[in-house]
Amino acid sequence: MLRQQKADFVTKMKADLTKAQTVLFLDYTGLTVAEADRLRVKMRASKVSYVVVKNALMRKAVAGTSYEGANKYLKGTPTGVILGFDDPVAAARTTYEFLKTCEHVKVKGGILESKAISPSETEALSKMPSLREIQAGIVGMCLGPAGRLLSQIKSPAGKLVGAIEKKGKEEGAKA
Repeated sequence: MLRQQKADFVTKMKADLTKAQTVLFLDYTGLTVAEADRLRVKMRASKVSYVVVKNALMRKAVAGTSYEGANKYLKGTPTGVILGFDDPVAAARTTYEFLKTCEHVKVKGGILESKAISPSETEALSKMPSLREIQAGIVGMCLGPAGRLLSQIKSPAGKLVGAIEKKGKEEGAKA
């Protein structure tokens, strides 16, 4: 890469890091081409981005930010960077689902809400419910009492209508 290309890449990566809700750093040592393709497909399906970055460029991208502590995870082999823009849990969950089938890939660390997080924290994040699951639970909790109230109001009225119909049939049979 030329110097200008590197500078442009760092600028773009800084912008992506600012927009991302979750960032995970992978040590992808031993990842085959077929496994890398499976990882990219899985990430695309979850609307998560995956790029391979030189550690020096990534350290420049995080320099001077609130998550500069993530530099400690940017050592050794080049790093696979997973960027989750929509749901903070989706990137971690998708990554750990992939890691079940590809055990030689390891999570080095990550960034969540502008703070560096450890590999154990990224794993804990992957086990949390997603934003949609939380929203569905809240809606269910809100609709539960309303549904019970409606059935309690409707039940006596239904019994009354049933009694009236029964009485009407009895009167109709007598006539």
